[in-house]
Amino acid sequence: MKHTYYYLTILLLFTSSIGLSQQKKLDSIIQVTKTISDSLNINLAADLIYELNLNEEFEEGLKYCDSIIKISKEIKYDKGVGQIHNEKAAIYNHTDDLYEALKCFDQAALYYGRINYTRGLAIIQNNKAVIEQRLGNPEKSITHLLEANQYYEKLKDSASLSTTINNIGNVYGDINELESAKKYYYQSLALKRNTDSKTIGSTLNNLALIYIKEKKLDSALVLLNESLKINKKENDSHGIAEAYSALGRISFIKQEYQQAKKYYESALFIGGKVAYKERLIRTKLSLGEVAIKTKKFQDAESYISAATSESQKLNSTPLLLNCYDLSSALDSAQGKYQDAYRWQKKYNNLFNAHTLKETSQKIELVKRRVEDEKKQQIILDKQKRSEQLAKEELFKQKIYTYVAIAAFVVAFIFIIGIVKSRLERAKYIKELNESNQVKNKLFSIVSHDLKNEIHGLDNTLNLLRDDVISENEFKEIIPLLSNSAHQTSLLLTNLLNWSKSQMNELKANPSTFDFSEIIREKIIFFSSKASQKEIKIINDLKDTTQVYADKDMCTIVTQNLIANAIKFCNPRDTITLFKKEENNVVKIYFNDTGIGISEENLKKIFSEETLTTKGTNNEAGTGLGLNICKELITLNKGNLTVESTLGKGSSFCITLPKTLNS
Repeated sequence: MKHTYYYLTILLLFTSSIGLSQQKKLDSIIQVTKTISDSLNINLAADLIYELNLNEEFEEGLKYCDSIIKISKEIKYDKGVGQIHNEKAAIYNHTDDLYEALKCFDQAALYYGRINYTRGLAIIQNNKAVIEQRLGNPEKSITHLLEANQYYEKLKDSASLSTTINNIGNVYGDINELESAKKYYYQSLALKRNTDSKTIGSTLNNLALIYIKEKKLDSALVLLNESLKINKKENDSHGIAEAYSALGRISFIKQEYQQAKKYYESALFIGGKVAYKERLIRTKLSLGEVAIKTKKFQDAESYISAATSESQKLNSTPLLLNCYDLSSALDSAQGKYQDAYRWQKKYNNLFNAHTLKETSQKIELVKRRVEDEKKQQIILDKQKRSEQLAKEELFKQKIYTYVAIAAFVVAFIFIIGIVKSRLERAKYIKELNESNQVKNKLFSIVSHDLKNEIHGLDNTLNLLRDDVISENEFKEIIPLLSNSAHQTSLLLTNLLNWSKSQMNELKANPSTFDFSEIIREKIIFFSSKASQKEIKIINDLKDTTQVYADKDMCTIVTQNLIANAIKFCNPRDTITLFKKEENNVVKIYFNDTGIGISEENLKKIFSEETLTTKGTNNEAGTGLGLNICKELITLNKGNLTVESTLGKGSSFCITLPKTLNS
């Protein structure tokens, strides 16, 4: 026993020196922490306060909690405020001031919630569950634990989740729902084994206690032996002490009191290495209970007296009630019934006072929570108003944006309309100008070329009527009149086709016919004119030349090409007509040895630009012929090309399909 006190004295001196060191560090932190950049100091302070709590320096711990909370608020470090409130609640939990602990946990949850610190919120819910369990509120305890589970599942933290599931088992064990307790303990064990947790022994101890309640002592022994093996390997003094305490309970139930005493003494010795007074007190009460059973009343009084004194220092009403109840049992066992009654009276008075205090604390806690909820609601209302204003502002901005877009679209459409209108107007002006040019050209041809031809014919007929010329003289000028009539006919035909093409009314009506017939007819038609200019026309298209085209259009083209060849040939020049057949097309050539065409005129010979050139005998023209020829042949799916050398002659080639399928 002397050795025990010696070791305890050394331990007290050591922990005292550690406590002084921690206080110096905390004082230093209070001095240097000025801004949010010093927030790491708050985290260190939380660890130091935790150590003060372990060393049972509760008053010092609470004092530093208030100072650090104030600094954390000043530097706006919400996580730090939550951490220190959590440590402050832990101190109140150790001193059995459970309602104050709940208040502090509520404050911690408030500040953790502001920064959405999920892990912190999970820890708070787990800690509140422990308090509610101790207060005898299993439903609230389980609610907090289930909420903690949700946070840990969100974090995918299986290790922490296994602890909260274990705690749910503890709650069900306290209210004797043993099957539910075992279910959660086994779930916790499975998670802990999967994550190689170092607290497997703790859950095995809890599960063993359930089997003890069910009187399944052999099953409990198997679990406790496994627990001792694991806890010794992990050097977990807390777990070892709990296992010995449970083994002592089994021996007590079996009335093996000496064995129970050995287990409890082992639990007391090992438990003394761990700063957890409540378990040590309960172990001493268990030893007192064993001493009563073995009628060692002096030992029982010693254990119960020590437990009562320590319970008073801890100010733990539940432990004091157990002490008073066991003291009453001790006096009853010794036949001291009056003393037993006195202890029972003290038990009743303390129980009633405790119940009254609990009731008032519950009322105060509810008021505090209501106030906190009101404050939180005010904050939420402000946030909602702010969000509503932001939504309204955003809605306004959207309206302005939509109006601006609509205005832009309207303006864009308006501008497009103006541009389109101007383009259409320019197009109409261009078409009108072109129409005017066509009209002017038509009037020019009619008023000049056509007028000259008709006027000459009219004058000749007037001379004949007035007998100015004789009949023989008239016969001499008949070829000239015939040529003039032919020119007029050709002019009118070209004008008609040109005007149709300008109005897009010119359409082909193709059929299969012999092109050689047209050649022969037109050679006969132009033979007189060719003879007058001493021009020789050679027709090499003797056999049938089948084509698929509009015959009337081909007749006009042939007439124009032969007329042009005669016009631009000198006396004794030759015009040769021949063909070449290639695959599905026929090529008909109009070659002459006339004056040819310059390169400049060759480039615009088929263009819409009017190109008029006097013939070798000053024959006039409209400048429409070749343009019309090109268009007529194109309408028949053919082509008209020209090759010419100035001074040597020209070669025009008509290409036409042989059949419809060509």
